[in-house]
Amino acid sequence: MGDVMRRSGSGKLRSAIVISFAAGAAFLAGLVAAKLSSPRSEAAHAPQVPSAQRQKALEHVEAALSARFTGRHLEALDQFRKAASLDPSLRGLQCETGLTQMHLGDFDAAEASARRSIELGEEKSNAFALLGLIALERSRGSGQPSAAREAVMQNVQASRAADPLNSMPLYVLGEFHRAVGEEEPAVEAYRMALDRVSESDSILVSTVKAGLTGMQLDYKPGSPPYKIQQINGIQRPEELFFAAADALLRGDKAAAAAFLSEAHEKLPEPLFKALLQDPIFQDYAIGVLSDPTGPSNPQP
Repeated sequence: MGDVMRRSGSGKLRSAIVISFAAGAAFLAGLVAAKLSSPRSEAAHAPQVPSAQRQKALEHVEAALSARFTGRHLEALDQFRKAASLDPSLRGLQCETGLTQMHLGDFDAAEASARRSIELGEEKSNAFALLGLIALERSRGSGQPSAAREAVMQNVQASRAADPLNSMPLYVLGEFHRAVGEEEPAVEAYRMALDRVSESDSILVSTVKAGLTGMQLDYKPGSPPYKIQQINGIQRPEELFFAAADALLRGDKAAAAAFLSEAHEKLPEPLFKALLQDPIFQDYAIGVLSDPTGPSNPQP
């Protein structure tokens, strides 16, 4: 991807890619979190999971999403497995497990989990899109992303057939075109994904907030500063919120305001405002932001 960016110098492509990671956060960090609380349909004789046990399972899911947001994928996988052991009827666990396994580079296991999700009739559109993304990441790891073309296209088509309004297959399509250097199709796929991203804002907000909650719980005085993560050389805009939260926990309000100012430039206004309402910013940032909807040129 870096070669594509250097070769094109396209501001349009760069903008599309950067903004796409706002949508990508919903896809790749907490894709079906909003649906995990719904038990799948079981046969009449299936035992009911006690409410306290189901609640404990959901706590493991929340811990898994928080861990994955901060790159602790092994921990996330362990938490998803604990959730499944407590309540295997939770919808979406197979898809979430597969996504986490993909992050760990265990492509065979990730593919098996995605296919199991399809067999169960759960998150079929997301699971097909995940299969396409797994194929792309497997080929990208071997240095030949173009080898995934047929698998990506087939799974994107199946994903869109299962849910024509789902943004994830369009995101995966954009990722493929970008990986093989096809700039115009990449921009168009990202554009179509972004046309639908407003419908996914609530998922993105909830999953980013899960990550912020995890940061507060895990923070220890003296721990190293948060390192902004990148995917294929591109910084995800939501990472700026994590960096701002970390700065606030350290008492560095000027740095926090600078990160938030940068985030304000990169995210759609309604999304930025929604994320800024997280309690960590309301509790710690008093007196930092003269305008709570957007700091203006703070000095770090």
